[in-house]
Amino acid sequence: MTSRTNEPKERKDPPVRRRAATVPAPVAIEIFIAGSVHVPSSKKACAATGTFIEEGDMRNKGKCIPVVGEQSLYTAELFAALEAVKMTNRDTVLTITSTQSYVLDAMNKKLPSWENDGWVGVKHRNVLRCLATELKARRARTMFKVAAPGSPERAQCKKASMLAKRSARIQTEERWDLTIPPDTALPGLPLQGNRQRVFYRSIWEIKSQVLSPRPSTLMMLETVRRDVETTFGRHVTEADIWQAVATKDILPRIAQFLWKGLHNAHRIGIYWTHIPECEDRAICQECGVLEDLNHILLGCKSPGQEIIWQAAESLWRGKEDKWPAVSLGTILGCGLAGFRDENGKAKRGTQRLYQILISESAYLIWKLRNDRVISRDRAPTMEEEIRNRWKYHLNQHLQSDITLANRPHTGKRPALAPSLVTDTWSGTLDDEHRLPTNWLQEPRVLVGSRAFPRARPGRHNSYTLSALAPGRLKVPVVFNVGGDD
Repeated sequence: MTSRTNEPKERKDPPVRRRAATVPAPVAIEIFIAGSVHVPSSKKACAATGTFIEEGDMRNKGKCIPVVGEQSLYTAELFAALEAVKMTNRDTVLTITSTQSYVLDAMNKKLPSWENDGWVGVKHRNVLRCLATELKARRARTMFKVAAPGSPERAQCKKASMLAKRSARIQTEERWDLTIPPDTALPGLPLQGNRQRVFYRSIWEIKSQVLSPRPSTLMMLETVRRDVETTFGRHVTEADIWQAVATKDILPRIAQFLWKGLHNAHRIGIYWTHIPECEDRAICQECGVLEDLNHILLGCKSPGQEIIWQAAESLWRGKEDKWPAVSLGTILGCGLAGFRDENGKAKRGTQRLYQILISESAYLIWKLRNDRVISRDRAPTMEEEIRNRWKYHLNQHLQSDITLANRPHTGKRPALAPSLVTDTWSGTLDDEHRLPTNWLQEPRVLVGSRAFPRARPGRHNSYTLSALAPGRLKVPVVFNVGGDD
């Protein structure tokens, strides 16, 4: 038997080691977005979006948002984010930078609750749902960032804003695809774990789709929008107007009066022209013209509106030099007034005083008119009574603010910030130079007397007293002061 130990052994080829495939690093891109609203004279507002990547990039552009819908900076930002997502590859890491936090808050904080409620009661849900769908379809990360003031990102966002402003001025009609694939989102809202308020809101939205808007409401909203733009230089939307009526600085009964005024629902003027044998109620008996809300608050010759507006202006000039022009739109939209200092900072106390002063004055004029027409059989109200009632209502509001500003005994925060109360009423109080620094603790702090200058003793000054003779009724006796009879 022969041995095979000396024979060469056959070696097997070593296994081939394959190198792991190198995955290319994901490409990243940062897109700067901005929105702009242009309001030309005697035309409707136009909002546009601006997307900027870098200088010389062909994808930098501005684009107008759909004409049907709200033309605001908020909607323009949403459409700009949608445009940035659609122009980017789904495998590219995307960073969307803006100067506002609208999109960041909507997609990171509010999206889960919106989807759970079936998007019921969500404004601009068409573009929001489309944006959420596009973000979920992406395979790479998407980040939202707010540019800090003074940062390089802020300068890039300004370039995007310039593109948006240029497109808003041109007002070209653009096409936007807001269709949502049927397999990406389920219609309706879940029954389990939802609230009854959401269901009622959903039913109301379905029913309201078949209702046409009231022409008188649209007319009043346009009046408010135009007057606020002219007086305060601020462009407002319909949602801003309705929210301003519900502000907590306006009393509920006055807010209801303003709400009816926006709907033109008061039973005055043209309301009576359609009722037989009541057509004469549509005419102001003192002036002989149609008695609409504008005439009652600003144009009627009967004692009331002129005295009150003069008193309001006199009180206002104790705090500010310029008295804004009073019109029907600024009265109904008094909650939209904005005042700023030299540095552009909002003057919250001044704005709050304007809301209180205008709303209380307008509501008092309305009550005086109703007392004159309904209760007193068109007998005019005495000027002294008008002044006293105006001062009474302002002092009632002041005392309410003082009560809310005083810290409760339990140690909780006050319902109203004391600094806001002092900023609101400073410059309008009676004998303010004699009050202590913390006048919120004083029991007797009044407002309104400086609106009516005190009468100086003279020939034509008189005081009315009541003398009671034995067995007789009270007889008013007039004593002349300073006269030579």
